[in-house]
Amino acid sequence: MFRISINEMTFSCGPKVNVLQVARTQMVKVPYGCANGGCGMCKVKVKDGAYLLDTYSKQALTNEEREDHYVLLCKTYPQSDIEIELIKEKVIE
Repeated sequence: MFRISINEMTFSCGPKVNVLQVARTQMVKVPYGCANGGCGMCKVKVKDGAYLLDTYSKQALTNEEREDHYVLLCKTYPQSDIEIELIKEKVIE
């Protein structure tokens, strides 16, 4: 199990479950839409840590964004502890 930090919330997530799925079960408020890699609503920035990124729509996440460490929570599988930053315009109160 890896430690996932999103803003001030921390929870554990295994390498075979996507971060969005676990965040929702832990009641962590994160933006999401389709939960299938198509809409980009769950786009966040990984500040630190290793992860695998599963198949997603290029319209939801560009190559440039990916190079800048942006990911889709619904397609992100942790490979170490991860620190995640929500995109300011998508912060949920």
